[in-house]
Amino acid sequence: MSGVFRFLSSVRLAVVLLILIILLSIIGTLIPQGQELSFYQNYLPRVANLIAFLGFNHLYRSPLFLSLVFLFLLNLLFCSVKQLGAKSKRLKSKYGLAFDSSCELESEKIRLKLPKHLKADPNLLIFTLQKKKYQIKTATENDRKIILARRGIPGLFGPEIVHLGLMIIIIGGLVSALLSYRTSITIIEGETAKIPGKNFSLRLDKFTTEYYPNGSVKDWKSSVSVIEDNQVRASALIEVNHPFKYGSLSFYQMSYGQDWEKAAVELEVKTKETPGRRITLKAGEMTKIDQGLTIRVLSFVPDFQIDSAGQVFSRSPDPNNPAALVEIQSEGQPVFSGWVFYLYPDFTRFHRKTRPDLEVTLKKFEAPVFSVLEASSDPGSKLVWIGSALLMLGLLFSFYLPYKELRILVDSSGQVKILPYARKNRDGFLREIEQLLEDLIEK
Repeated sequence: MSGVFRFLSSVRLAVVLLILIILLSIIGTLIPQGQELSFYQNYLPRVANLIAFLGFNHLYRSPLFLSLVFLFLLNLLFCSVKQLGAKSKRLKSKYGLAFDSSCELESEKIRLKLPKHLKADPNLLIFTLQKKKYQIKTATENDRKIILARRGIPGLFGPEIVHLGLMIIIIGGLVSALLSYRTSITIIEGETAKIPGKNFSLRLDKFTTEYYPNGSVKDWKSSVSVIEDNQVRASALIEVNHPFKYGSLSFYQMSYGQDWEKAAVELEVKTKETPGRRITLKAGEMTKIDQGLTIRVLSFVPDFQIDSAGQVFSRSPDPNNPAALVEIQSEGQPVFSGWVFYLYPDFTRFHRKTRPDLEVTLKKFEAPVFSVLEASSDPGSKLVWIGSALLMLGLLFSFYLPYKELRILVDSSGQVKILPYARKNRDGFLREIEQLLEDLIEK
């Protein structure tokens, strides 16, 4: 068991694990995460199967990565236990002067003879150390006075607090990797969407877009209601950087748009009999204009564009060049067919008609607004925050409250033996002691 303990608490193991974790993290940065196998077969055909086999498409949840992180967690734990045992032993040993040579400044033992006024009253030495914020314990043994002076005890355990913080951060990361929940929800205003894997739904009551005076978007806001057991359990306003929390889930405003597949267009149709009739239709709908005439909207695109093959497509989801494909039939035969443009009503290049009196103009268009929300739950985030706070606390203790210790033996003849110990800046500590003793002797 001691061999296993030494292996798991060794610095060499920690270095090897850190190198492997860093290398895997670099690989995870280079390989796009969370994609389907077909994605890697298209873009990384030579290594696609290897990526899937090793789980590198979800590397940070792969057994290999999690095993290395877990082993590193054990290394930190065993290393901390090892150090805590030695430090606890030091604190419990109140008066002894023999210590582990690895912890003592063996070559820096200080020996001197006290002057008469200090020999007669060694309490002056104790008082001076107390003024320097040292905690003092004393004992008398065989006409010898033993003084134990300590300062910065929290700093003694600073590295272990840092280790504890790192362990909690790693545990939080493992919990997040295994149990976190994240899904994107697209809801049209007035509709309800079921939250995958949960027993409630979300209804988008109203979506609002705010604009700056120059026309650019300022903010998006989604008014939502939580529906559970056919009842409204909560209502909230979600906007950018102001999420809504319900149960274990937080809902974030991610994006918005318009569902152009459900767009409704208003057309003005002119014939000899009807000089200007307005009709509102959705894509795919048909209605009668006059006797024998029917009109149908075949398609609508918000940003009209034609590719090299002559196919019409929407260049973007924004209504930069709205157009509707309209067909008018008379007794089952097309008499008008073509694209009509909102911004260019006189553009007739794409019109085919057999009745010169037919004119169609796109007057208005609208589409239902949808909001894109993200529902997420990260049960390990609180652990990460707690671990980060402990890590910072441990660093502050280590750097700003360094542990210092003096074990002083004063014998009956006034001879003094001092064993100093410091975790950092030992040369400065020795100079501090020498100056303190010089000041006392001069008094």
